[in-house]
Amino acid sequence: MPVTEPEFYAYPFEAAFSEAVQIGDTIYLSGHVGDDDDGHLAQGFDAEFAQMMTNVEGSLARFNLGLDSLTALKVMLTDISQSARFNQLLAERLTKHPLPVISAFEVTAMALGATMEIECVAQRPE
Repeated sequence: MPVTEPEFYAYPFEAAFSEAVQIGDTIYLSGHVGDDDDGHLAQGFDAEFAQMMTNVEGSLARFNLGLDSLTALKVMLTDISQSARFNQLLAERLTKHPLPVISAFEVTAMALGATMEIECVAQRPE
């Protein structure tokens, strides 16, 4: 049964914000960066991307969803010239069509010194 009022889901660890909010069949994930369970940021653009997407997959798995459930992405990069490489790596991860809509922004700084962050919106199947 779809949730009609916002339902907030805490991270499985101490955090100052929710991991996700579900309204109806739509799930909004908090932003993810490429840090591991100990809070250490992966080193190098590709490694940071890989860890970030592993973190997204972990959040989606808590809802029994995968990357194919994504409908919208908001990408923040500290160097927008890396967007082509980001898109290439993302295309390797998102193999099901249709692909989600994406917006990308350059930002000056992020938590933990990350070079990228992604916010995701997912949809539960009917």
